[in-house]
Amino acid sequence: MHGIAIIGTGAIADQHIEGFLRDGRCQVKALCNTTTEKCIRLSSKYGLSADITDDYRTLLERKDIDIVSICLPPALHEEAAEAFLRNGKHVLIEKPMALSLEEEDRMIKTAGENGKLLSVIFQKRYLPSFWKARKMLRDGVFGKILSVNVTAHQYRGVHYHDVYWRGTWESEGGGVLINQAIHQVDLLNWFMGGLPLSITAMFANAIHTQSEAEDNGFAMLSYPGNITAGLSVSLCDMNEYQGLEFQCEKASFTVPDWSVHCVKPQPNGFPIRDEEAEQRFQEIYESTPTPEESGHTAQIKNFVDAVEGKSGLEITAEDGRNASEFVSAFYMSAALKRTVNFPLSPSDPVFTLRGLVETMPRFGRKTISTKNAGGPISFGTGS
Repeated sequence: MHGIAIIGTGAIADQHIEGFLRDGRCQVKALCNTTTEKCIRLSSKYGLSADITDDYRTLLERKDIDIVSICLPPALHEEAAEAFLRNGKHVLIEKPMALSLEEEDRMIKTAGENGKLLSVIFQKRYLPSFWKARKMLRDGVFGKILSVNVTAHQYRGVHYHDVYWRGTWESEGGGVLINQAIHQVDLLNWFMGGLPLSITAMFANAIHTQSEAEDNGFAMLSYPGNITAGLSVSLCDMNEYQGLEFQCEKASFTVPDWSVHCVKPQPNGFPIRDEEAEQRFQEIYESTPTPEESGHTAQIKNFVDAVEGKSGLEITAEDGRNASEFVSAFYMSAALKRTVNFPLSPSDPVFTLRGLVETMPRFGRKTISTKNAGGPISFGTGS
């Protein structure tokens, strides 16, 4: 039985606890939050017999804990992750991995030196439509990718950035791109097999006056093989649509709201629908297997399997870093108003948190800082 510690007991901690409990090989041994009332609430909700603490450092040398989930605000990720890795714990960390590539490189180095697993939560990969479509794409079912459109739209009201760690470059590392749209960034990296060649981006803040960072933005991307992609991110869209659309040689398809479209050209070049081809793709889609679980539960199962040596990590620390590198390049391009090529280097101004803070504009000004905000969280239509 694996001993689990949950560090940070905000809203997302429920997903981690439920995933570990559902796995059946894990027991939650400790809950940590500076506000211990939140720990007590979760302990009662799930019937846990976990120890409660307001300082994660009291758990570092616990021999009965071997896996740690870090659900803290992003600015605290590196310090906590490295402390647990150095003390022999495997670490599963919420996105983003950290606030800079410099920090993430240190985390990866520490994990390697101590022989421990480090993974970043990108649970959307395990949604059935994403899993099936990527398998079909990688198997060559759709032929060559021609272009991709990525939409990462959500909505947050004016009080969203009142919470103390949100709304500044220093504490959140950015706006909608790093906090919400990083999931679609990871999915794009996953589908495409890696980072693009270059990015040209722009950003703005339309309504969130309590945030220094962006609440909407656009990017144009180039990939090997003359493949192009477009990315649209927003925190202002009441429709909250999140999805990827692929145009390929043999079909176009969308996920997570799966649909496939095929046409064949007439002698004059104009298209007519090819229903037989669409049916063939639909049959392949329906017969493509998916993991038994989805979301956090599926990723947690794979993480525990990897800890036990039964499989490799499906989502690695390097995947987390790739998503962060994409985000950093987006911000660099938008702030400096020029195309940025991959990979980034330590000499780039956004490689460190200090460089990011000094380079980025400040769209709004944070004047409210609260510890907690009421109301349930939501994940949008693409979840």
